[in-house]
Amino acid sequence: MIRALKKSEIPGLNTLPPKEWEFDYETFLLDFIDKEFFQAFVMHHEGEIIGTGNVFLKGKIGWLANIIISEKHRGKGLGFQMTQYLIDHLNKRNCETQLLIATELGEPVYRKAGFRKLTEYQSFESVTEFDFTPSTSIRPLKEIDLEAIYQLDEVANAESRPHLIDKFYTTGQGYFNTENVLVGFYLPDFGRGLVIATDKKAGIELLKLKHSKLGRKTLLPVENKAGISFLEDIGLKKGARSARMLLGKDNNWSPEYIYSYGSGYCG
Repeated sequence: MIRALKKSEIPGLNTLPPKEWEFDYETFLLDFIDKEFFQAFVMHHEGEIIGTGNVFLKGKIGWLANIIISEKHRGKGLGFQMTQYLIDHLNKRNCETQLLIATELGEPVYRKAGFRKLTEYQSFESVTEFDFTPSTSIRPLKEIDLEAIYQLDEVANAESRPHLIDKFYTTGQGYFNTENVLVGFYLPDFGRGLVIATDKKAGIELLKLKHSKLGRKTLLPVENKAGISFLEDIGLKKGARSARMLLGKDNNWSPEYIYSYGSGYCG
């Protein structure tokens, strides 16, 4: 049986995600469960929660996220059942474009449900600290920068996401050109640390800022050759690839402007 998650059921759900995700699922759920654009579902079996799935929906674009089946119940088609449930939920709400980020394990399940692969993300991880000198073009973001952040993010992602950016911009940094126009930004608390830039120099400088700290992880679309080349050149550890997949109407995003995606729940 699949139904909506109750807030009281969140404690204990950190046991569900695979360890390699290094994901505090309970904190994530508590952050979003009361938001109108978010809904979480659980799959029950004999009184036990054995699976979960989330959706983010704003306008005509929806994201499927955290489709997880407990290890002992995998291989029974339950991941497909949860995926189809989320698809149906979004369809009932007139969602025209459904997106998700798939692991290697999940990709065949989503293909079976009708999703098609758009591209791949390559992951990188800092295994040492780098002594980068911060660019003088970078400064903390302010409330007056919000409209420029929204516009830049929409150019890259072809989505309107103020509902997410408002939550994370206060700890962010922006790269401003000689005309004091925002051409890139870094939101360290948005998932793994969102970096968007329409200017290559800005994107690289913001990646330097991000990876000056040990343990930072970056996933970026393979179309962003400048970002990948930089991360390879400084010797970051390459990790697994993941797939961006779509069901329904295309959205005209610009992957070359994404220097670090935020999270699997929103790309």
